Amino acid sequence: MQVLAFFTMKDVKFTQGLEHFALCLHDHLCRANPGLNIIYSPLSIQTSAAMLRMGTSEGSATAKEMDEGLRFDGRDVQEVAESFGVLLKSYEQCQDLKMVNGLYVMKGLQVDEQFGHILEQKFCSKPMEIDFSSEQAASIINHWVESQTNNLIKDIIGSKVLAKDSRLCLVSAIHFQGKWAIRFNAKDTREEEFFGSGKPTRVRMMHVCENFFFAVLPKFDATALRMNYSACNMAMIVILPDKKSSLTSLEKQLTDISLEALSSVMNLEKVDVKIPSFTAEFQQELSQAFILMGMNRMFSGQAELGRILKSQESLFVSKIVHKSFIEVNEVGTEAAAATAVAATFRSMPAPQCPPKAFRANRPFFYAIIDNTHGLLFAGHFVTARVENSKHVTHVPKETDARMKE
Repeated sequence: MQVLAFFTMKDVKFTQGLEHFALCLHDHLCRANPGLNIIYSPLSIQTSAAMLRMGTSEGSATAKEMDEGLRFDGRDVQEVAESFGVLLKSYEQCQDLKMVNGLYVMKGLQVDEQFGHILEQKFCSKPMEIDFSSEQAASIINHWVESQTNNLIKDIIGSKVLAKDSRLCLVSAIHFQGKWAIRFNAKDTREEEFFGSGKPTRVRMMHVCENFFFAVLPKFDATALRMNYSACNMAMIVILPDKKSSLTSLEKQLTDISLEALSSVMNLEKVDVKIPSFTAEFQQELSQAFILMGMNRMFSGQAELGRILKSQESLFVSKIVHKSFIEVNEVGTEAAAATAVAATFRSMPAPQCPPKAFRANRPFFYAIIDNTHGLLFAGHFVTARVENSKHVTHVPKETDARMKE
């Protein structure tokens, strides 16, 4: 097994801001999509919005709204750009994770030199010319996103996202393919009942009994499990409400749960784990969520985005589109997400005792974290019903083969 050494200092302000942004966004996504499986990348969403923030007039009301809504509070724009630069550079060393950013500008327009320099140096995004009035504009961007996400994120730019008066499109794509440090044996996977809303449904329930980081959370009527990946210091954290509680009750308290603090109270214990093998796909237009989080001006004619183009052309954000995918199986996890902005732990060994039981046979919250930079993906699994959530409970053979590569 290859071990990669990372020497990046932890940016506490960045990771805390990303988590606060993620959990606030999670609340809005849950309210807008009751009863559906949710998967999203707060990092992808925050990154694409941060690129837009680089082109906002400094000191403007738009800049202030974005700093507060994106949880950049108290940090100047250069400091924010530096944090993203360090993060993206560190991910270049991880073969399991790929994160790329793209900036498409209307043919004939010139990007402001300072804005272009920041995006190229800190966000690894070089402006690309495109004719938004062309019928091929959407397919060009979609093809680029597909190629950067192992063909998992398709058609992020729909027919109504771009228009003839579109002037630029910011895209952030992220793809993660991690193998479990402790794998599930496919021979131990059995069909079992999953108790979501309505009648119980059958899922492929994976099973393993090994040492995992585990914690009982009596304050939240829940238990937490951490399953590490084999590389890049990444892990999946699953928070399972007790039978007497519910996912809705837990998610109302998520803003009181720090995932970093949670990791520090987890102990390495023998745990008998059962968790579904699942695949979920999710897409959301985020303008309303951003507005509810206090970012209004960027979507109006009052948007102060004067540092993006050399010309004095007035810009505003028309749509923010996010699309994501996750597959969890016996080998590991493959997850991908893309966001497009269109503008017009510590542990103590436990004494030997019977294994703890972790039975994820009811709705649960999960997050994929990078121990240095924070939340990569977050979501919840609530149903195995295909018709309700674009959700399938089997592992396609071709996907399983790809995971083993």
